[in-house]
Amino acid sequence: MVFTNNMLTVFRYLDLKSKIVILIILFIGFQQFPVIRAGGSFKLYELLALCLLGISLFQVRTVKENLKFLRYPYLFFVVSPIISFFLALIFLEYPYGFYRQYLETDSFKFNYYIYPILQMIYMFFNYAVFSAILRTKKIYNFLPIIFKYSIYIGTMIALYSLFAMFFFDPISKLPAIIQNKHEYLFRSVGFSQEPSFYILYQTWIVLLVFYSRKFFSHYVWILIFSVNLLSLVFTFSTTLISLVLILFLTLFIFKSSAKKKIFIGAFMVFSLFAILYSLNGSSNWEYFESFFINKITNFFSSPDHTLDSGSFRSYTSRIGIAIFKDYPIAGVGVGNSIYYMYVYENKMGIILFGETLFAGSFPQNAFSIVLSEQGVFGIAFLIALLVKIGSIFWKYRSYDNYCKMFFIGYLFTLSSMISIAPVYSLFIWVFPAVGLGYIFNVVKKYNNLDGKLND
Repeated sequence: MVFTNNMLTVFRYLDLKSKIVILIILFIGFQQFPVIRAGGSFKLYELLALCLLGISLFQVRTVKENLKFLRYPYLFFVVSPIISFFLALIFLEYPYGFYRQYLETDSFKFNYYIYPILQMIYMFFNYAVFSAILRTKKIYNFLPIIFKYSIYIGTMIALYSLFAMFFFDPISKLPAIIQNKHEYLFRSVGFSQEPSFYILYQTWIVLLVFYSRKFFSHYVWILIFSVNLLSLVFTFSTTLISLVLILFLTLFIFKSSAKKKIFIGAFMVFSLFAILYSLNGSSNWEYFESFFINKITNFFSSPDHTLDSGSFRSYTSRIGIAIFKDYPIAGVGVGNSIYYMYVYENKMGIILFGETLFAGSFPQNAFSIVLSEQGVFGIAFLIALLVKIGSIFWKYRSYDNYCKMFFIGYLFTLSSMISIAPVYSLFIWVFPAVGLGYIFNVVKKYNNLDGKLND
């Protein structure tokens, strides 16, 4: 690897495609600012991904390239959407009821013939980015500087998030044409739409900082790590519990001495009980119960209300499964779940409504939305992709610190997908793709293994 402290110097060595790939990695945290509001929110990294898709369409592949792994994302991001789109177009009726239900949807944004095509394009450029990250071998010569600048940007976002949390959010006051941020009371949300999205990005940043101590002096590293960890914790997202469980689980997965495992494990358990004991009976227990216990319980117990985000996610996820049961083969088409949600609005046993469906509602669960929109084809291809990625990260989990980082991050990504949708959200896939690229282009290469993408 080549190390330099100047990203501009790095760019002098790279072609246009490599530069775009790096910029996508660096800007993946800019999820709702800056954006172009034209119907939806078109993000900076999505514009770059669209450029990458255009370059990929005209790029000539050599027959010598071994691309066996890429058939997995290809099946999910390209083949399955095409199948579901055309089967829906041929066999499903025009959703007149949706437009009667939501009179305000008579616009370009919700056009039944345009909206699904846009969703397919999103799926396509996810594959283009996935493929480019793995194929663009040159960027792995500069991986340390890419990670370092990712940390700089992530820390800047974390600092802004903490400021917005304790004082006010100036970005949310800007014209809506360039931002789509919501204000949250005493919660860290970064540049994302909501904490449940920000926590995935911020967890990757915290992992990058933790495993990149050599980049910084001791005190600077402590400062950067503290800022990012605080911003992560202050999301108060229920997904934090899965992160703690994953970190505890990795004690028994990574290679280390039994003494070290016992010490760290005991420290984590003691810290958890100390926190719970200090909260119990205090005025903060109500907040802890609301943010964590109640939301998790409501998400997994199918409650008869939608009074919090956990119960509403459960509600929309169950609607997605109900749509799948009625359209099991190829679903209703990528993006088309919004046209069918209202049909099941009063069939989920909800007695007390808090949050209700609106015109753009979709199943708020990656697996549920794939079931509803792509049917058995889509869910089979998604599971195959996730299992294949997981098997590669598992195989190399203890090779070095970066492999450990990507393994932990991938497990957390899987847990986050329970509450993140749509599945074509690019921020889900970028860091796992970088991890695979690191294994294929660095780990295998420097161990005289088959460095081609043949896993």
